[in-house]
Amino acid sequence: MMTIDGIFAQLNGLIERREWDKVEPFLTGCMENASELKNYGIYITIGNELLDFYRETGQFEKALNLSEDILLLMEELQLEETEHFATVMINVAAVCQAAGRDEEAYRYDVRALKIYEQALSGGDIRFIRLYQNMSMLLESRNEFEEAAMLLEKAASILENKPEEKEQRADLLTSAALLRFKQEKYEEGEELLKLALSLYEASENLPGEAEDGEELHCAHYSAALSGLGEAAFRREDYETALAFYEKAASVSASTFGESEGTRLLRENCAAIVQLLHSDCKNPS
Repeated sequence: MMTIDGIFAQLNGLIERREWDKVEPFLTGCMENASELKNYGIYITIGNELLDFYRETGQFEKALNLSEDILLLMEELQLEETEHFATVMINVAAVCQAAGRDEEAYRYDVRALKIYEQALSGGDIRFIRLYQNMSMLLESRNEFEEAAMLLEKAASILENKPEEKEQRADLLTSAALLRFKQEKYEEGEELLKLALSLYEASENLPGEAEDGEELHCAHYSAALSGLGEAAFRREDYETALAFYEKAASVSASTFGESEGTRLLRENCAAIVQLLHSDCKNPS
């Protein structure tokens, strides 16, 4: 029986060589071997990897069958109140969400949260993924208040982790946009100002970093756009234009002339026209 490190080394090799057709048989073979040797730790760990593979490749039925097997085994081993059980439940919830079974996903997440609250300290970074998942599910149900609060809680976990400034800014940006959906524009704007200060305090602004982290760039552009919207609603059109222009520049440098970039440019053009109209017709 290979060690867990040996299994992951071989798995990473398959992934690097893009030998996707060999991943499933390799992982199932490792699980069968672990089962025969009653090495349930390896069985569960590799099962989790296979669960992610099934989810990412859209094999939801296989994923759900496997998740039931893993959870039943963990219950038999009396692990159902452990953080490891909660982590598996979060992975199962992600499968359910990807398969369009949102209510089931939310139930798994709620149960996982209860276990985490008992097993982990409140500032544990493992809460972040769970809060994000639950927020997405709540947003899909138009429960924007609860969804925003979870993202703000996730962001607060990173408050004293300066190396995670961009991730915290991403979370604050997402929370702010949910506040906008509630028409709580002042609250949303304050969150966006904080997010922008974190982005600008980063070693490289999103959109300027060599690695071109698209997720951070998307959130940075959204933060700028949101500040533009807030300024526009206050009829501070020059400030709104500056934010929209910057958002369009970040979007264009990251995603090219995408639909999002086009819409931002349209906002800029509309504000320019409005400013020209105000100049021609002073009150």
